[in-house]
Amino acid sequence: MKHYVREVGLVILLLILQTSTFLNVYANSGFTIESTNLQIYRDGLVNIKQILNIEEFYPQITVALLSSSIENLIIIDQNQKTVDYEINNFNLTIFTLGATQISIDYDTLTLTNKEAEVWSTNFENQYEVLVCLPKNSTVVYLSEMPNAIDTQDNIITFTLHPNQWEISYLLSPSSIDETPSDQTSQNMIPVEYFIIALGAIIITIIFLFYFKKNRKTNIKKIFREYPQLSKEDKAVIRFLAKNDGQAFEAEIRETFPDMPRTSLWRLTRRLERFEIVEIKKIGLENQVKLK
Repeated sequence: MKHYVREVGLVILLLILQTSTFLNVYANSGFTIESTNLQIYRDGLVNIKQILNIEEFYPQITVALLSSSIENLIIIDQNQKTVDYEINNFNLTIFTLGATQISIDYDTLTLTNKEAEVWSTNFENQYEVLVCLPKNSTVVYLSEMPNAIDTQDNIITFTLHPNQWEISYLLSPSSIDETPSDQTSQNMIPVEYFIIALGAIIITIIFLFYFKKNRKTNIKKIFREYPQLSKEDKAVIRFLAKNDGQAFEAEIRETFPDMPRTSLWRLTRRLERFEIVEIKKIGLENQVKLK
């Protein structure tokens, strides 16, 4: 009888252990990673985009970030609605609240470094990632062989399995350079002064037919006070003026799709230094507003 009781007790203990193991595995899941894309820009900024498929009935999930220092974090669900979150070092906890798919988008400057002319990116990934190098890059070192390598339009992409990775590369001279833009801007300034001087009466008449007369006058004043502004600076200022003097950075990126993300980021910060605009954090996004 004692032997029988002992065997029944062992069976019950095994069932408890198996149930506990199952619950632990289940608690540590809750989502699958559909894709993780890393876009590396010429100035070292890295944009990370992730798409997660969430299992039903999970109120929250925890995802490992590729860096503990990030900015411009945006998390939305399948309905393009923002989702609450918490960050603890490399761990991002997302409160899914019934979402079936989550999109994560953030920037970081900590994954790249430069020595002389050689750029390097270093990171450890716990899931498969797709890395896209800047256009016209030349790879000089790869820590190990990736799952796949692809080249299209002079852009190299790597499909990397979970591991500690190091990729070193060189950049060819870019056709998009701030110096030519500055030179073009300098060449345009005398033309604009000439137009303003000769067409002051015509401009005044035209302004009377626009609802936003004062704002357009202020734009001309800004251009006169800051002759060093590039044509890209002026284009963004005009867009803000037409958009009630303010817009989110995401709206500006959509309006100027040909401008690199990092160039636009530097542009808005440059206008902020000139005290032409102010940048405020509203929710999860940055709002750029004309002063």
